Amino acid sequence: MRILLLIGGLSVAVLLTATIHYIVSMRDRELAGAERELSTLNLSLAEQTGSATQSVDLVLTTIIEQLKADGIATPEDYVRRMGGRDTYQMLRARISGLPQLDAVTMIAADGHLINFSRYYPIPPVNVSDRDYFAYLRDHDTDEPFISEPVRNRGNGSWTIYLARRISGPDGGFVGLVLGAIELSYFERIYKALQPDADGSISLWRRDGILLARYPMLPDIGRPLGHGQFLKVLEHAKSGVFLSAKGLNDGARLVATRALADYPLVVNVTRRLDAVLSEWRIQAWTIGAAGAAGIAALLLSLWALARQFSAYEAAAWAMDAARRAVEGREQAEHALRQSQKMEAIGQLTGGVAHDFNNLLQAIGINLHVIGSRTDDERIAGPARLALQAVERGATLTQHLLAFSRRQQLRPVPVDVAALVERVSRLLGRTLGQPVRIVTEVAPDLWPAMIDPTQLEMAVLNLALNARDAMPGGGTLWILAGNRSVGAGLVPGMVAGDYVVLRVRDTGTGMPAEVQARAFEPFFTTKEVGRGTGLGLSMVHGLATQSGGGVELDSRQGLGTTVTLYLPRADQEADAPSAGTAAPRAPEKTAGDAAGIGKGCAVLLVDDEELVRSATAGYLEQAGFAVREAADGAAALSLLDHGFRPDVIVTDHMMPGMTGLEMARTLRARRVATPILMVTGYAEDLTSTAAAQEVDLTVLSKPIEPSRLVRSIRDMAAVEG
Repeated sequence: MRILLLIGGLSVAVLLTATIHYIVSMRDRELAGAERELSTLNLSLAEQTGSATQSVDLVLTTIIEQLKADGIATPEDYVRRMGGRDTYQMLRARISGLPQLDAVTMIAADGHLINFSRYYPIPPVNVSDRDYFAYLRDHDTDEPFISEPVRNRGNGSWTIYLARRISGPDGGFVGLVLGAIELSYFERIYKALQPDADGSISLWRRDGILLARYPMLPDIGRPLGHGQFLKVLEHAKSGVFLSAKGLNDGARLVATRALADYPLVVNVTRRLDAVLSEWRIQAWTIGAAGAAGIAALLLSLWALARQFSAYEAAAWAMDAARRAVEGREQAEHALRQSQKMEAIGQLTGGVAHDFNNLLQAIGINLHVIGSRTDDERIAGPARLALQAVERGATLTQHLLAFSRRQQLRPVPVDVAALVERVSRLLGRTLGQPVRIVTEVAPDLWPAMIDPTQLEMAVLNLALNARDAMPGGGTLWILAGNRSVGAGLVPGMVAGDYVVLRVRDTGTGMPAEVQARAFEPFFTTKEVGRGTGLGLSMVHGLATQSGGGVELDSRQGLGTTVTLYLPRADQEADAPSAGTAAPRAPEKTAGDAAGIGKGCAVLLVDDEELVRSATAGYLEQAGFAVREAADGAAALSLLDHGFRPDVIVTDHMMPGMTGLEMARTLRARRVATPILMVTGYAEDLTSTAAAQEVDLTVLSKPIEPSRLVRSIRDMAAVEG
């Protein structure tokens, strides 16, 4: 009975989930289709609006060019030569054929009208109080100015003015030429192209003032647009978003686009209820069909249970007991495994923080020792100790990469050099029974990948290949270029990739093992010889980096793992940190002396060794340093009037983390640059909190000279 109930529950859950998923996917498709339609219409309307505005602008620029050709260079020439009836006739000819252009006006440098295409002679009107006149008079610019909308008191129509400045050869203000654009022209266009009865089309000035809309609203000229579409246009020229509340009704789907050459924005909207109206009908129909299917399934299972319950009661009880025991054991095993991995991750993160703090203190003092002496008996051991510090930093990074507590840091990588380096390492590691062959295509592209993680991935694959060849064999490491078309490799987009293959002549995998090879914790090795994380880490690296991975294995014929690494847009600059030659302590004590002069630094770190060593080095470089042992002490110093040029802080501190302290400072409107130097395991630069507070992050241990340069650069930018 319980088995039938379980089957019934699972079946109902599957059917219910499938029904809900299908309904949700239908909704997503409906919204996606509406977004495409609105975006297409929005693009067309923006082009029409831009073309209409550009036509008016072309009339104005043509007039200005004619004035320059006629030698009009002073305000007096402009008034004297352009006030006649022949100019009036010219202006009337200019506006013919442009229904959006109501009038063209020539305006003198003192704001009075010189000539007007609407009638002649000119009325005694002065426009020096208008926004376009004041702006163009005070700004020597070649860009057009679009005014706020003005309402005609006679017929109630709305007009905006497109104005251009007339400048003399010396840049002096000669006057303006002005085009009056009827906003009803755009309303007529929008009415003809309205997406649906539930839709709307609107024209805005970039500062959020509504200029035109269909259906019309009594809000023209009001700053209604300080909302979502202006935030979208801060990051892109166009976009589609869902507005929870429209200008006069409920939620709307909005497509917005800013004109390329003018401070205007065109919005196209549809009511969300109308977009989803057909979907709701389909959803009710599918939901009803799904409910009927579930009811029929439950009725069938109930009848089947009644038929067999009398015959299978005893067997069911025994089987249920066995399943309960197995389920409990599996759950306990999964829980233990999860707790173990979580403990490893937390332990590694904590060890990395403390270890990096120690390395930072040791490294700074070694740099100071090396910089203060020319005695090779002292400088030589200091260089050797500094090499140990760098190796310790590399070891920490490898531990973090294994525990998957470190964010990927892709850079352009010379894959050919990496293959050569790894093959040399493997030659010493794998031993004589395994022959290593490398083939690298000429002109190999650089790959955009995390070099440390890629090196670990190749090493993992090579060690797996060695285990698959217990009697020895051949290991190939091949690298080449390949352009992948759409759909050729599942899960990958079309583009250029660096292909890295690791091939062996080992035992190969049966089909059932190959199907699960990339699953985390899946391994066919005996207990103690494998974690099952190697291939899953390789798969995660390739896919998270924007590439992909393929596995081809046949029993008795060996295995080939192919990594597709995205091509980098620029050449690789240098070898990865793990292979760079160790650097000797720099003579920064003398060379950097005075670099920090005039720059005050607040140094916050709970580790006294790190804080004291760093403060001493910075003071030696000329900085004025105040120390704080935690975030609260730092805030107290700032509250009592200390105004540093740069705040340098650790992250993991008792009471208040460096990130929390930075968030508090930004909430107080403190704009002082913040440099976080941390040995914390996570990548703080990718967190939303770090992006909110605007800070720079450097990882411990850091070279003192780089720390000094970073502080000086941040202080210079702020200054």
